[in-house]
Amino acid sequence: MTSSSGAETLVEPSAPRRREPHPYFEDFEVGQVFTGPSRTFSAEVVAAFAEVSGDRAALHSEHGHTSDGRPLVHGPLGLAGFFGWHHDLGLSAHVEAAFDTHWDFVAPIYVGDSVTYEMTVTRCRRTSALSSGVLGRHVVVRNQDGILVQQGRTSALVSARSAVDDTEARIGRAFPTTGWARRLMAQLNESASFATETGTWDGTIGLRFGDDAVLFRVYRGRVLECGTRTPDGPTFVVEAPDVTWTRLITGPVNDFTRRTMKDEFSVSGSAYEYLRMTGAIVTLVDEARALAGTTSEKGSDR
Repeated sequence: MTSSSGAETLVEPSAPRRREPHPYFEDFEVGQVFTGPSRTFSAEVVAAFAEVSGDRAALHSEHGHTSDGRPLVHGPLGLAGFFGWHHDLGLSAHVEAAFDTHWDFVAPIYVGDSVTYEMTVTRCRRTSALSSGVLGRHVVVRNQDGILVQQGRTSALVSARSAVDDTEARIGRAFPTTGWARRLMAQLNESASFATETGTWDGTIGLRFGDDAVLFRVYRGRVLECGTRTPDGPTFVVEAPDVTWTRLITGPVNDFTRRTMKDEFSVSGSAYEYLRMTGAIVTLVDEARALAGTTSEKGSDR
């Protein structure tokens, strides 16, 4: 959120951490949300972008589709504005490289509109060299009326303050790695609720986070193994983008059922078996939230 003074606010899901003005990799954590002051796209800014890009179409300078005929802002300018916003907040000081960027242009931005950017950290993975790490970031762009106009995901390589192996310290929010899955498997096998929910069941639960998935082979109340594949494949897979899982696991409550009712999650495989195991999925999310250090009541979405 943005304060009344327009200053940047950092929202963190776990214990408060001192905000570093120029953060290194260690200062980022999955679940962090960054916001800041709005950015207005004036006619002068749009004209300058038209010169740089070479896109001097009249739609961006002479007329538009609003009732007052305001020209349309170039879609890529909204994306470029994110990187400028990122720099202005001091978040780019130790960025070594930008990686894949996937961007959706949801609704038009017009000359004179003011937009706000919200960035959620969805992944933090240290490289094998340990001197840097890769951040996964999801970005939401809204105009002055709160309407979603653009959104996307992009990753970046960020320098580390020191070359240390902090895998263990980060394991609770390292979903969906196999290390995280093994730790979650151990917690599920200590959970009386999960044992009850799956006590008569024999199958494999899959969780897909964007492009990556982990599987949990369950037999009569216990998880026998976990990994990226099993001999018979998953019985069903619960799927959602990284940011949806991040909000669920690091947010204030376990609202899995409410999110499924809003179609934020989808299911492939046996829908019947999924419905039978819905209670087990809610318990699994409870344990994932506990592993992430998220503080809230368990079972809040039952």
